[in-house]
Amino acid sequence: MTCDPDLDSAITEFRYVTTRLRTLDQQMLTAATDRYKHFAAIKHERGEIWATLRSKAEKLQLVPEDHHLGARALLLVTEVAWILYGRNRRKPTPAMIKAMVRDMGELAERDRIEAEADKVENEFRMRTSAVRASAAGAIARYIDLSAA
Repeated sequence: MTCDPDLDSAITEFRYVTTRLRTLDQQMLTAATDRYKHFAAIKHERGEIWATLRSKAEKLQLVPEDHHLGARALLLVTEVAWILYGRNRRKPTPAMIKAMVRDMGELAERDRIEAEADKVENEFRMRTSAVRASAAGAIARYIDLSAA
């Protein structure tokens, strides 16, 4: 898959982790608050998975200065490798993995930029609405006072 046998073994080792994390995230969103033990078990399992990913990323030195980012990178490359494997029914080449990761990064950057633009637009709407509400309150008070 890649030119690094340690990374290849990590990709194989964490093959089902991506789907399990998605499942756990979905369960956390839908977990009933009255079932605290179930929610705590989900959080515990999720924490163990992330700890395992972080320790493997630390051993591989994927991102030496940030092991959490390294764990995210390991999760991403694992997901991409198995998506490509599923599509082609053969081991993906390093170039294939790199191209898909690059494309995913570019899409994520565009999404981030669009989210930032949406945030600015929402803040503008909030300010405009606040000014409009204040103006409506001020004119209502003025009319009440002038009628008295």
